[in-house]
Amino acid sequence: MNAIDQVQADARNAWRPPKKMTLSEWADANAYLSAESSAQEGRWRTLPYQRGIMDAMTDPTIEQVVFMKSARVGYTKCLNNLIGYHIHQDPCPIMLVQPTESDAEGYSKEEIAPMLRDTPVLANLVADAKSRDSGNTVLDKRFAGGGLSLVGANSPRGFRRVSRRVVLFDEVDGYPLSAGAEGDPIKLGIKRSEYYWNRKIVAGSTPTIKDVSRIEALFLESDQRRYFVPCPHCDELQYLVWGTNLPHGIKWPSGRPREAVYICEHCGAAIQHSQKYDMIEVGQWQPTAEAKRPGLAGFHLWAAYSYSPNATWGQLADEWVSAQGNPDLLKTFVNTALGETWEEDYTAKLDATGLGKRAEPYEILTAPEGVLVVTAGVDVQDNRIEVQVVGWGHGEEAWVLNYAVVYGDPDRFEVWQQVLDVINTPVRHKCGADLTVYAALVDSGDGNKTNEVYAFARQHRARHILAGKGMSGSRPPIGAPTKQDINIRGQKIKRGASLYPVGVDAVKSTIYGRLKRSETTGAGVIHFPLALPADYYAQLTAEKQAVKMVNGHPRRYWVKKNGDRNEALDTMVYAYAALHYVYSRHNRASFWEQMAARLAKIPEKLENPGIDTPQVEALDATAAGKISLSGWRRT
Repeated sequence: MNAIDQVQADARNAWRPPKKMTLSEWADANAYLSAESSAQEGRWRTLPYQRGIMDAMTDPTIEQVVFMKSARVGYTKCLNNLIGYHIHQDPCPIMLVQPTESDAEGYSKEEIAPMLRDTPVLANLVADAKSRDSGNTVLDKRFAGGGLSLVGANSPRGFRRVSRRVVLFDEVDGYPLSAGAEGDPIKLGIKRSEYYWNRKIVAGSTPTIKDVSRIEALFLESDQRRYFVPCPHCDELQYLVWGTNLPHGIKWPSGRPREAVYICEHCGAAIQHSQKYDMIEVGQWQPTAEAKRPGLAGFHLWAAYSYSPNATWGQLADEWVSAQGNPDLLKTFVNTALGETWEEDYTAKLDATGLGKRAEPYEILTAPEGVLVVTAGVDVQDNRIEVQVVGWGHGEEAWVLNYAVVYGDPDRFEVWQQVLDVINTPVRHKCGADLTVYAALVDSGDGNKTNEVYAFARQHRARHILAGKGMSGSRPPIGAPTKQDINIRGQKIKRGASLYPVGVDAVKSTIYGRLKRSETTGAGVIHFPLALPADYYAQLTAEKQAVKMVNGHPRRYWVKKNGDRNEALDTMVYAYAALHYVYSRHNRASFWEQMAARLAKIPEKLENPGIDTPQVEALDATAAGKISLSGWRRT
């Protein structure tokens, strides 16, 4: 080749457009992970499950990509790579929307700035931020052929007078309902791209609350792709599931969550966590639904696939076990580990038949060894009164001890006398003593039978029979009482009935969370005897949580699923609130230890007829260092 040919070849090479690459190809060839935002800095390597998601972001046949995800799967880095790809390969105007302007500033400093610094092919493509009028500010980056604007979803000015071909939404479930007074941030952002025939819209987030979650709503409109992997035993494809109520999924021996394995849905074989990586390396994305419109690709990925050392199957199982009995921790697990919405009825999605199968061979009105104190919850209907008696032990482990329905008009005295008989019926403890109800809480209802409830509570206040009223919202299980009886001058009667507010929403969340537990014993576990009424479990699981918007904010509330009866749930709620009344009368810090110590002495006294063991009925702990255990009497 002569000199002239060489010059011409060099000129052609200089003007030749770069090779067209998918996003994952570009990232594997060019991207670097920065020390400020990565556990391991250095060259980027696209993980198998990331490849399909990233390549969809640069696929010209796909207009919108939706990613509903857990934590620990690398979505932020995928967005970084897409921005770098467009700066280097396909310059255009880009907008990245974060929940708040402060989040946008943090993203720029912690993700974008280090990427521009550490990725060689991006060097000198974005103006120096230190120079005057450089076009490189924290929220605005300029480069040849385009620019990057970082916007807070809470800032309406960020969406004004701009046109962007690529619009990226990060953590959309954290967005406010409206950007100021101008409307939904996602709609505002998408509107900025409407003049581009080749626009690209990417939205990703960890989901939050069902019926409010933006990312779930977008995902359900998509083709709902999931990552299928082959079983190492039968080679059949499947996508990984948590499997709480399924025969397959992540399972572990009782009490040993760190030994979790995955049970294949096809052959039932146990797959070890050490085999996970080989499965994922040959996995593939497959749609599981038909998209509501062309060009809309949706992906769901959760932590079971993650390569993170803190996302082993055993680690996830351990997190799940630790979250039981704590609705806040359980919600966090569902959102950030499973990548699913907290359905608000997630803990309420209970199978009545499955709960019935957990019934244990102890008799009604007999207290197993762990029971230390007994309470009751009472629900009043127009033609009957229902009573549930519950025994409690360490860590609020619970045993249902009796469930009775007293039929008759609550206006009649004899009906209430039968209710009192139920409450006073002793429960035979395993140690040989009789245990009676310490405190009972009666639902005063919506006013239909309220006066009758007040009269019953007023008559038996010394027996710690209390009137209660359910209160919605974030409240403690039981609050300070208010006097309800007044004289003809409108003055409160000193010895009148007291009404205790009951935080029914919080208590139901606690109970439903505990009903979902897989353990058979321990703190928070609820036990059932074999002889409960046939419809008890249906009533116990008759409600779910829903969400409504109040002043622009989501609020949870409980509703019946299908108009089913729910007295078993209501009486359980009031029995639990009665337990908290018991706490209020004693030293909560050492309550269970003192109850256990008192119980340990009773068999010794029973063996000696010369020692009198009188019945102790709801006494107060008035003497220093002393505490009374209600309901123990000699048999």
